[in-house]
Amino acid sequence: MIRHLQGDRPRGGHGPLSFRIGAIGVSVRSDLDEALEDFASLYHSFRREETGSSDLIHIEVRRAGRSLGGGRRYAVCGDGEEIGRSCRREEVLPYIEWGINWRVIKRHGEFLQLHAATLVRNGQGAIFAASSGSGKSTLAAGLLARGWKYLSDEFALVDPGTLRLHPFPKAVCIKAGSFDVIDRLNLIPWRRRYYVKAFKGRVGYLSPHEVASRPVAPPSPVRLIVFPKYIEGCRPRLYSLTRAQAAIGLASSVLNRSAFGDRVTSILVDLVRGAECYRLECGAIEPTCDLVDALIQPALPE
Repeated sequence: MIRHLQGDRPRGGHGPLSFRIGAIGVSVRSDLDEALEDFASLYHSFRREETGSSDLIHIEVRRAGRSLGGGRRYAVCGDGEEIGRSCRREEVLPYIEWGINWRVIKRHGEFLQLHAATLVRNGQGAIFAASSGSGKSTLAAGLLARGWKYLSDEFALVDPGTLRLHPFPKAVCIKAGSFDVIDRLNLIPWRRRYYVKAFKGRVGYLSPHEVASRPVAPPSPVRLIVFPKYIEGCRPRLYSLTRAQAAIGLASSVLNRSAFGDRVTSILVDLVRGAECYRLECGAIEPTCDLVDALIQPALPE
């Protein structure tokens, strides 16, 4: 439940620190030192000195009393609204991450936003649109391990004018069920630390600096749209979709429909027009990535 907090700023506190994560500016202040330190370390190369910028999303962690057992609890707020209350220490960073995403949806109407992972290969942007639990993040990690460039794990930020995907390189959130897969890919969860995320249980994060050891991609045209779904034990399969089917599928992934109203349909129709579109049944990570790799054309010679 989200409660609006009536302007009562905390006494003391630590920060704020400012970051420019791709297209999105964020300021974080925290009464829990380790949460601010964790976030600053996770996004160290995105630090900026712009605390007064008007477009920053303001995230704040406040003390919120103690549990019956005496443990300290915290509230996490986004632009003055409480988005997580009575959080344990190990829940604070996931709530900061979620709070940033929630405020992006509310504030950044300059982009049509889709719930999707977005990556780039050979200058060609790819959208992997799926609901939570479909294996989207694990697939993204597998492709990043093969040299794909990174845009985002959670968002397709589409410029409605140019139809290009813009970067929002958040840390990749990996659920406990995929930890073994990540180990096989030689991707190490950041600091080998694990947190607890509401409805998802134990999670780890892949640092954007580690998964994107190659540069984060610039705004890129969409050339591939894939709807992945993990099916345990299956042989990976691709099924071609018509562009009309893809546009309908993307419509269910739109996060900020109210910002565009009736324009959503025309933007999606234009977006799919330049892309190849598929439904993907994901199995083991290596053969699944082989299938996706084969969809991207080789880079053009210089």
